[in-house]
Amino acid sequence: MEILKTVLVWVDILVMVAFIGLVAIQTSRSEGIFAPGSADSLFTRAKPSFEDNLSRLTLILAIVMFVLTAIVTYMPDY
Repeated sequence: MEILKTVLVWVDILVMVAFIGLVAIQTSRSEGIFAPGSADSLFTRAKPSFEDNLSRLTLILAIVMFVLTAIVTYMPDY
């Protein structure tokens, strides 16, 4: 059980480093609806950009990090 906990801690650390790296390289998306050309994007369906894929991957890594941290924190010590 101790080996499993150690492995999960290291996986959690790796996920956390990847998550921080992804957040650091993303650009701000604060333009919102008032950005130039954004009205056209409301009515057309575009392929997801690299930023959209990074945003989705960041969300997935955040959820994985939260779950792994909760598991490691509440895992009983034997």
